[in-house]
Amino acid sequence: MPKQVDHEQRRRLLAEAVFAVIGTRGFEAVSLRDVAEQAGVSMGTVQHYFPAKQQMLLFALAHMRERVLARLQTALAALHGPGREPGRRELIRAATAVMLPVDGPGREEACVNIAFFSAATVTPEYARQLRDGYARILTVTVASFREAARLGELRDGIDPEVEAPAMYFLTQGLVGPILIGLYRPAEALALIDAQLDRLFR
Repeated sequence: MPKQVDHEQRRRLLAEAVFAVIGTRGFEAVSLRDVAEQAGVSMGTVQHYFPAKQQMLLFALAHMRERVLARLQTALAALHGPGREPGRRELIRAATAVMLPVDGPGREEACVNIAFFSAATVTPEYARQLRDGYARILTVTVASFREAARLGELRDGIDPEVEAPAMYFLTQGLVGPILIGLYRPAEALALIDAQLDRLFR
């Protein structure tokens, strides 16, 4: 019998090859040929799944979001255990660490994300996907802060509607400084902890 091909898995592997090319040679170096070489497949295989470069890049951007979400779910699940229910602060801190380039996967995702931001200034479809991703994460962050307020975990006078976006965009603002070596990962996480100390009891 002919071997069954998992087409979605093949697309994800090509997306990972896109990430590797961006991480080593930059966004402008991405081509169908470079991705084929990186993935160890023929040019025809890449064109079978992505006839045009922009189709490939849009899929890669969506895959990056799914990859971050999977790492986030794993990190949050690790905080739960028999008889253990983490507080909102612990959950928010773990989610923040996933979104920062403090390890290999986080650094690769951050490089790819920044590359797409530059391209998004002239490519509306990239901008739309990035906006959608931001909106989803902000919604979850605000909900986490609201729950913390309901449970009495926040300090008096802390407004979840203001502090949740501020916390998220502090995290985003640290991505570039970590990537270029202005801040070490531990120093960036210390800033996050200081902010959480200000907000939580």
